[in-house]
Amino acid sequence: MAFCNSCGASIPDNARFCQVCGSPIVAPPGVSRPPPGPIPPAVGVGPTAPPSVPPPFSLPTTLNLQPVPVPPDLPFHPQADEVIFREIIPNPRLRWRLMIGGLLSALIFLVFIVPLTISFVFSGLALGTFVAVAGILVGIFLVIVVVSVVYATLAYRKFRYWITNHRTVGRRGVIGYSIDSIPLETISDVIVQRSIADRILGLSSIWVQPFGGTPVGGYGAGQYQFGTMTGTNSFLGLMPPDATNLQQLIFYLRDVRRRETGRLI
Repeated sequence: MAFCNSCGASIPDNARFCQVCGSPIVAPPGVSRPPPGPIPPAVGVGPTAPPSVPPPFSLPTTLNLQPVPVPPDLPFHPQADEVIFREIIPNPRLRWRLMIGGLLSALIFLVFIVPLTISFVFSGLALGTFVAVAGILVGIFLVIVVVSVVYATLAYRKFRYWITNHRTVGRRGVIGYSIDSIPLETISDVIVQRSIADRILGLSSIWVQPFGGTPVGGYGAGQYQFGTMTGTNSFLGLMPPDATNLQQLIFYLRDVRRRETGRLI
């Protein structure tokens, strides 16, 4: 143990400055001090820094990533290493969502029936003529309502969605059906949408859009017609929390798939 020449404080033997007063330490004659050791490089700087490694994917705590059994009536053939993580059956309120177009048409038609009927009452037409015309108008109104209900009921039975470790799959139709499949690595965005009809019915929708896909629309609400090819996979009739969780799940599986395949599209 050495001592400072100025203040007398004890200092380490190899110190060159006093840690108390800061004065330089003068070694006694015949005593040599060891040279200071090399300054270690800062962590993460210089040639000794470890290579940058991307952090591993961590499963969000809100997702339960457990495979589900393959349904016996699955309308598509899974690949050899394909696992189904979700099979989604839309909420029954989707029927109302699908019949909105027809019901609005019936309502508009009803708006014309009432004043037309009143005009017939005051026009002096024979009772038989009035009853015939009124019966035709009411019959047309009922046909529109019945067709809307049947259409929505048949279409709802066809709506099913699946999410696998390879792709998202949606089935839609009325009498027949079509199956849309989008590989996970080609997905550019997953959009959560709540139209006016969705907000009224307490529903939500997600649109899975691949690279080069067309803009989203409203299925069964006048913006999307059966048989139209858009390149966008629509999942309608979801509860709002489920839509958000499915969006998070698809993004997660997409990133995992891109790392596995090394492809973006």
